[in-house]
Amino acid sequence: MKPFQSMPWHALIWRQWQQQIQEKRLPHALLLTGLSGLGKRTLGRALAYFLLCTNHQGLQACGKCRSCRFIEAGFHPDLHLLEPEAEGKAIRVDQIRDMASQVQKSSQQGGYKVVIIWPAEALNINAANALLKTLEEPEPNTQFILVSDRPSSLPATLRSRCQIWAVKPPSLEQGKAWLKPQLTNEQNPEVLLKAAGGRPLHALKLATPAAEERRYLLAQVMEALIRGADPIEQASKLKVFPLASLLTNLQSWLADSLRYGVLGEAGVQDSRQLPLYRQFFQLLGQQGLLHLEQELQGMHQQLHTNPNVDLFLESLLIRLMQALSHE
Repeated sequence: MKPFQSMPWHALIWRQWQQQIQEKRLPHALLLTGLSGLGKRTLGRALAYFLLCTNHQGLQACGKCRSCRFIEAGFHPDLHLLEPEAEGKAIRVDQIRDMASQVQKSSQQGGYKVVIIWPAEALNINAANALLKTLEEPEPNTQFILVSDRPSSLPATLRSRCQIWAVKPPSLEQGKAWLKPQLTNEQNPEVLLKAAGGRPLHALKLATPAAEERRYLLAQVMEALIRGADPIEQASKLKVFPLASLLTNLQSWLADSLRYGVLGEAGVQDSRQLPLYRQFFQLLGQQGLLHLEQELQGMHQQLHTNPNVDLFLESLLIRLMQALSHE
């Protein structure tokens, strides 16, 4: 198991954690932040596996001890993973309370107990408050790892209880070297990385035929809205997208349109949609694009309330139409 080698842009953070562990000053709560698609959850899991391993091999988990075998089998009694039950839903207070009761018990393997919470912004207010109480009075040898794409969505009191680690995107060369072995000969890692905003895991997703079809569909819908098509009719076409993925794709679309307006063609990551980016910038302008991006960011929070998909899509496209029409 070589967590810091699998994604080389994690190497610096990994070395700093190792130093903290050796000096026995690793904080009991870490918050991993950064853009989606950078492997933050993978990095958090790598730390969990290392802490739970009972026979470290240098900077790595051994992969052979009882704890490592538990992990390999997909279950470890001292590893607690807290996630929403379904995409877009919240992490509930009863999940936090159940976890808190578990970590109050002694470690079943005699070492660390590790809790990973992802995505941390999915914590509803009651869950966040319950977690805060747990972090204020941590149990011995208990490590909390929170992972968030949008840390500003977390209560400030919760953030203040964590040491924050920002995961940065790799250099273009690092990203290409990691991505290339996982692509076909026909796929260009540099083009995919640029289309993904420099985020390797997103670039890997973009390489799938299904993702390519969805991007083409989104372009068709955006073009139709510019022409004044019925937003309700267009909304029905976007049901193939998970809502969170749709919002992320739209935010990338707005970001490319903004980069086109500020930097010209050189700033655009996906040049295939250049004519549409040009039209978006001409219709919305810099301030309009920024304002709309902020609205989409707020819509991410609505996903935790389990909204009606049809109504959500319709209101989203009506809002896009209003922005394009300056209503």
